[in-house]
Amino acid sequence: MGARRVRIAVRLLAGLILLALPSAAQVQVGDNLSMSLSGNLGFQYAGNIEDGISGHSMGLTGNGNLTGNYYSPNFLNFNVDPFYNRTQSNSVFGSLSNASGISSNVNLFGGSHFPGTVSYNRIYNATDSFGVPGSDVGLAQNTNQQGYGVTWSALVPDMPTLTASYMVNNDSNSILGLEGTNEENDRTLNLMSTYKLDGYRLTGQYLHRNTNAHFNQVIDSLKPVHTLSSSNDFGATVQHALPLAGSFSATWNHLGYDYAYEDSYSTNSSGGSTTLNGNASFHPATKLGVAFNANYNDSLLGSVPEPILNNGTVINMTSLGSFHSVLVGSDVYYQLIRSLGLHGNISHTHQTFLGQTYSATQFFGSANFNIDRTLLKGLTVSLGVVNTVQQTENTGLGFVGTVNYTRKVGGWDLGANFAYAQNVQTVMLVYTTSSYSYLGSVRRRLTDRTYFMAGYSGSHSGITANSGTSSSADRLWTTFMHRGYSLNTYYNKSDGMAVLTPGGLVPVPGNVPPPIDSNAFTSYDSKGWGFNASASPIRRLSISGGYSKSSGETIDPLITTSTGNELINVVFQYRLRKIFVNGGYTRLSQTVGTTSTQPIMVTSYFIGFSRWFNFF
Repeated sequence: MGARRVRIAVRLLAGLILLALPSAAQVQVGDNLSMSLSGNLGFQYAGNIEDGISGHSMGLTGNGNLTGNYYSPNFLNFNVDPFYNRTQSNSVFGSLSNASGISSNVNLFGGSHFPGTVSYNRIYNATDSFGVPGSDVGLAQNTNQQGYGVTWSALVPDMPTLTASYMVNNDSNSILGLEGTNEENDRTLNLMSTYKLDGYRLTGQYLHRNTNAHFNQVIDSLKPVHTLSSSNDFGATVQHALPLAGSFSATWNHLGYDYAYEDSYSTNSSGGSTTLNGNASFHPATKLGVAFNANYNDSLLGSVPEPILNNGTVINMTSLGSFHSVLVGSDVYYQLIRSLGLHGNISHTHQTFLGQTYSATQFFGSANFNIDRTLLKGLTVSLGVVNTVQQTENTGLGFVGTVNYTRKVGGWDLGANFAYAQNVQTVMLVYTTSSYSYLGSVRRRLTDRTYFMAGYSGSHSGITANSGTSSSADRLWTTFMHRGYSLNTYYNKSDGMAVLTPGGLVPVPGNVPPPIDSNAFTSYDSKGWGFNASASPIRRLSISGGYSKSSGETIDPLITTSTGNELINVVFQYRLRKIFVNGGYTRLSQTVGTTSTQPIMVTSYFIGFSRWFNFF
């Protein structure tokens, strides 16, 4: 045993001597191929303990960057970035896993009218986060990813341009503490064309997307969730300059979708939305701006907020008949004096829904004050009032207001903001929404290169379009910095409704139009707190670490799930010329299940060295 240890020590010493030697080279393959390769190469010892079972390993680790071109960089150039057994020290979950993979792309005919790009990426055994509102770290999950894509363009002078791209992504994730694997396959085709004709700028676009997701990680006897969705999005835009420093634009969009959901119950739906928008703006005088706008929408789907649609999730909206909406309006802006700006708006809406016809006229006025006085210097106030008049009655007033305050008092930089809005935008004339948010912060320079900062922010929904979809979020944070040292702490609290997506839970905004199938929602209530610190006590040495703890509950229509984790993560790096000595420690305790579920405990650590090389 002693001789074996001596042999290992000798090999490590020889490796260190080799790594300390300078290295540089260049390579030319044939007459037309040029390449260069650089990267980090090292040796690492790692260990882990999972639920009382320990394991150890050691071996090579590294990453590289291979670049090159054939004949000419404009004809063909490529970039390949492989990495092997790499500790994710830059991940919030630290060294829980050593990832390997590759990312690459090839660019063709860059100097021609027909450039193209081909890309490929693959990642094994990585650790990332399953998003949970109110938690800075979410839930740890192992992930494997693969994707490839092709993009090609036709850029012929005096002809319409055309760019086509096709992307395929496959993700496989496993939340620590649950059995099974969640899988998602996403395929996207995108076509875009632009053209300039007699001062008009024309744009056309088509986007097709297919998403097939299997949520196989289950709790107790619940069935796995399977969702299948496809969408086709067509769009066209025309723009042109107008006299009086003005401009005009018109946009047409049509979105169609098919959606299927299956677990303990199944449902499917399909639908579409067509929208048409037009606006024109002028600046007849320096202080005066005038704008006109018009909008047509034939489906409530066109009013679903983008944060929901962009995650590949289709909201299953209960079909209650046709919907049509036409809106026309005008805005006037005038800067009366330097510290006072005025804004007026009038709009008229005509809608048909559930066989009924609704019409309303809205009058909106606001004033923006910038107070410049000794006591209130730095205070900006914007207030607005909306009055909605329907065909039979006045439905009441809506309000919008924003207050900002920035001031330096006795060496303290103070900042505050409060905003409130009610009934400002109405997708349908038969409901009202409201929300408010606030923010306060302080900052002070204590000494040279020493700073202190703190703040508190929050946002809350008031009146929501769908019953039971209210939400709130609050965050408190502090930061202290002194030369090469820093410390920040935080506390989060969040609750509301969310939809399940492959990347985690996405909060549902309060202005999602009704009616929506309540089974599409998952309620959540979570909180978390923690701190992060970093230091450079001596030259070339950096240390950083953090602690976080979060807990919460999500309530599906069928079951309540308790989630929580406690995470400790510390890493260090010491640089000696071109050699880096790296080490880290991560400890995770995570619970996903019922209140009686035992947490999974994972501890990992590593130490090693690496050297940067310019191989050729």
